[in-house]
Amino acid sequence: MISPKNDMKRKNEKNEKKENENIQKTNDKTVFVSEIRMWTACPKQLYFKISAERKSQPDLIFNEKRAGVFENKIWREICLELPALVLEFADDINNDENNIDEKTDVIFAENSEFKNRIKKLFDEIKQEIDFENLLENDFDIENDKIEKKIEELSRNIDLTIQRNGTKFFEAASNPTAVEKSFLFEKADLFGAPPKVLIIDEKRLPYLIKISKAPSDGVWESERIAATAYLMILESEFGRQFVSDSVVIDYFGDYRYVRIRPQNRRKVFRIIRKIRDIKKGKMPREKNIRLCGGCVYREKCHVKAKTLFTKMFGGE
Repeated sequence: MISPKNDMKRKNEKNEKKENENIQKTNDKTVFVSEIRMWTACPKQLYFKISAERKSQPDLIFNEKRAGVFENKIWREICLELPALVLEFADDINNDENNIDEKTDVIFAENSEFKNRIKKLFDEIKQEIDFENLLENDFDIENDKIEKKIEELSRNIDLTIQRNGTKFFEAASNPTAVEKSFLFEKADLFGAPPKVLIIDEKRLPYLIKISKAPSDGVWESERIAATAYLMILESEFGRQFVSDSVVIDYFGDYRYVRIRPQNRRKVFRIIRKIRDIKKGKMPREKNIRLCGGCVYREKCHVKAKTLFTKMFGGE
């Protein structure tokens, strides 16, 4: 059962999220971190999405994957609330067996009570989320699928604790901001990191990714998005008060990585390329691996063929 304190905290976070949603773009120069994320996935996909928005056309990516979007939104909310729950169970284990560091590596993967709490939280959040804008009709997520995700989440939590103890869960359970919007005015870069944490007395962004982490470090696309959030925090609070590292939560598997100077330069390059897209320039880059299942595949092919014809002639 969710405590009144956690319930109030969730309501406050939702109110802050609604306030953030009311903030509108002021001009075409403004670049959102979400756009940087999409650009790193496929620049052409971002081009067609922005084009559709300007023509008031439906978001094809969203419509195609709306069931997955809905489910991921539930897991994302769980990840936001997870740290406090992990610490609660870690305290229970400490009380039973004196010290978590002297215990076996498996803590959560074999804890049925913890898994039941996650399942109950999943059901509660599913009911809370206003999904009328996502799906015309309600739908059921198979229990087997939910149970597999909970097993994955539990194993990932154990991995994080094996590597770092409960340090990151402690920081994530007491963030200084949750989904609060910030603007890096000089670069006209806008974003709302899921959380802003304090580690070693410095602020740093915390990101969520409901997917499998690489064997080491983080995926490049998440590193670049995290760099953009870091730059925004530096602008807001001053570089001396912000860490040079970030935390990326791969569904309970927390990765703590340092941001390098070349990551910052890459963010600025991507910002310039996104502004070109907003001026109507179609990017040359694309992620061929995504072409097969892309909802813009046909448009992309026709557009590329038209441009080629204009430049070189032919049919």
